[in-house]
Amino acid sequence: MDFMIAAAIAALLNIGLLGAIIIIYIQNIRLVKSYFTYGLVTVASAFMVQNIVIVIFWFNLYTAGPAVKAVVEAAAPYLFIINLAQTIGLAIMVWINTR
Repeated sequence: MDFMIAAAIAALLNIGLLGAIIIIYIQNIRLVKSYFTYGLVTVASAFMVQNIVIVIFWFNLYTAGPAVKAVVEAAAPYLFIINLAQTIGLAIMVWINTR
């Protein structure tokens, strides 16, 4: 299993989950106009930007060539675990927010 590709897939899944969370929070803003709900949208948006940057960064690393291949392959399992943990957390947040 190529952990770098799996990490990128998890990051793309995170972007989708964050999109769902942002939509839910924007709907909540229409009902409850408070600094807290604005803060939730801001934090979720920042996480989305982070995941987009990560996907771009990993693509550049993955295609950088043999000079950095050993470093990329050594870091890939850890990056995958981090993204998988974030995916699980975001999936739980979507599940809670849709109940």
